[in-house]
Amino acid sequence: MKQTGMWLIIASACGFGLNPMLAQLLYGLGFDSQVVTLYRFLIPALILLPMLRIKRVELGEAGRMFVFGLANALAMLAYFNAMQTIEPAQAIFVYYTYPIFSLLVGWLVWGKRPCRNGVAAGALILLAASMALSPDQLAAEHYWVLASTFLAPLVVASLIQYLAKPKQNLAVTQRINMSLLGHMLVLLPVAVLHGPEQWLPVTWQGGVWLIALAVFASTLPQYLMTLGVAKVGSDRTAIAGSAEMVVAMITGTLVFGHALNQAQITAMLLVVIAMSIRLEDSPAWTRQAKA
Repeated sequence: MKQTGMWLIIASACGFGLNPMLAQLLYGLGFDSQVVTLYRFLIPALILLPMLRIKRVELGEAGRMFVFGLANALAMLAYFNAMQTIEPAQAIFVYYTYPIFSLLVGWLVWGKRPCRNGVAAGALILLAASMALSPDQLAAEHYWVLASTFLAPLVVASLIQYLAKPKQNLAVTQRINMSLLGHMLVLLPVAVLHGPEQWLPVTWQGGVWLIALAVFASTLPQYLMTLGVAKVGSDRTAIAGSAEMVVAMITGTLVFGHALNQAQITAMLLVVIAMSIRLEDSPAWTRQAKA
């Protein structure tokens, strides 16, 4: 079961890793970050929300997923705005620190002390991110953009920890539906108030990239990740999910010709090493002390 779960997580990571490339393609066609973020969740919402079926006994769990949707909407707005405002690689490496946040959130909020190998893998990912980030290259007015991007890994980490052991069972489709409702409550007003110059694609390529963003980089990987995290747990999900960063950097290089510097290449290798570290299930020294 764990092997199947790992493949589900890796597959979802490959899908999520397409987000930076597709977002930059859409920026190049005249869309701004608010509209791109909206379409990433609006198209799945139009497809899935007609299937929303929540029973009375499921209202509590549905409400929790709705709140996660609200938080993730704000996080994705910050992340997509950063990719349009600063060097995309900077935003990408900030986002993919979420395995570190996952270990911390699991420990501080859920009382799950990380295993020894989990700490080692997390440290490698933290080192990778610190090597790739160069805040000194940012203009002073862009520091807050970089800082706001950290909301994304924090929310993703919290969601991974919760989905590993939710308070109540709920069908995967209904979890996604309630999360989408939360997203829409935030993203629709933000997009309307922002008043973007372009709402709809003016070329067929724009339509293709929007559908790819919504389906292959959002809905499908979200579904696979939700299935996988229940099989392998939060720590393995967070570490294996860091494959997203490698996919994001490689696709950016292949499509846009972005040159990777030595620090970024080394950071990617560190992430691969971190992913290869086997996580123990429950070493004695990490077990929670209970009365």
